[in-house]
Amino acid sequence: MELNFLFFITVIPAIILYGIAKSGLGGSMTLISIPLMTIVMSLNEALGIVLPILIFSDFIATYKYRKEFDLSTLKLMVPFAAIGVVIGSLTFSYFSEELLKLIIGLMGFLFAGHYFFLKKDKEAKSEKNFLKGGICSTISGFTSFCVHAGGTPLSIYLLPLRLKKEIYVGTRIIFFTFMNLIKLPLYINLSMTNFVTFKQSVVLFPVAFIGILIGYKLLKIIDEKIFYNILYALILVSSTKLIFDFVSL
Repeated sequence: MELNFLFFITVIPAIILYGIAKSGLGGSMTLISIPLMTIVMSLNEALGIVLPILIFSDFIATYKYRKEFDLSTLKLMVPFAAIGVVIGSLTFSYFSEELLKLIIGLMGFLFAGHYFFLKKDKEAKSEKNFLKGGICSTISGFTSFCVHAGGTPLSIYLLPLRLKKEIYVGTRIIFFTFMNLIKLPLYINLSMTNFVTFKQSVVLFPVAFIGILIGYKLLKIIDEKIFYNILYALILVSSTKLIFDFVSL
């Protein structure tokens, strides 16, 4: 890992975005993080470095939100996410990064586009749904394993529930804590996370911690209605960019 100007304008912003996302504010904006890192390193190296950083960040965020989460939703989502992670580990070599991001982009664009342009009552709550929750969680586990981008599929199920802001954030954080811990032995088995990448993760973690602090500060001052609109907007913008990037290949 060579420390140069290109490193500081790609890897550092990418890690800060992951930190902000771990505070619960705008996980979908991290869709740009791995592409930024792959400018200066391979995809496998970027994934291997990021995973321990995510786990360190998960522990901090989980402690903060340890009393604010929806247990019944987690009981539904986590087992299906584990299935998605295993599928991802078995099929990782068959999917290109570009194709996976196109799929995520299309899902997010349709989801957020429906919210902004077709949904009349934007504050209406959806009921919990076993089938929808299972499908979205499985896809989230799969895309999280392959490109650390499980946020959008998860949001498709979780956002319409319109949970209290803190409960939404806590549920999301604990979900990804479990999922990232499930991913870790599989990453080690595939040699994606190893002693070398772990040392790099430790060096970069303080950068993620800065992002976490920024996210917490922002979260405190954002109104709940605005909070949800920001999340939907981030999904729409990031998804549109993913589709545009694929078409531009």
